[in-house]
Amino acid sequence: MAVLGQLMRRLAVPAPDDARSTADIVTTRSAELEPQWEQLGRPFDAAILREALDVAPTETTSTLAVNGDLHSGQVLAGQREAWLTVDPVLFRGDIEYDLGRVLWWDLDKMDDIVRYFDLAVREADLDRDRARDWVLWRTVDYWLYGLGAGLTEDPVRCARLITALSR
Repeated sequence: MAVLGQLMRRLAVPAPDDARSTADIVTTRSAELEPQWEQLGRPFDAAILREALDVAPTETTSTLAVNGDLHSGQVLAGQREAWLTVDPVLFRGDIEYDLGRVLWWDLDKMDDIVRYFDLAVREADLDRDRARDWVLWRTVDYWLYGLGAGLTEDPVRCARLITALSR
């Protein structure tokens, strides 16, 4: 988790102007979340959905590069640097965008989810509250995606992550 947090910060270089904005992604997808939640039969408490929509980071002033597909399965030991990421998805905006994926990817290995969250936040030098908002929003987004796609394990991980980070 420390390495992933460090990589989040290391990869946060100025992004090209034509890279898709994390704020635009959130604005577009947020409009789809409640209808999808309804369509899926209200699969989790409405308060979770409401909180995700309330904290949705729809604005950013950041122009930094964001890896929109960062997780431990795409980090390799390197020679020119200790760790390298492969197969990045380039966005522009808040580097907290994919912290949720960083966590849920390895959630089954975590004995204390909040401790790992805090470690990533510290190593990436993130604002903890903003990072939590991003994790909440991205996790609800992925939870609904996973249910719609017929995934079985990932929605369970999403529920665990939301529960662990609930205020």
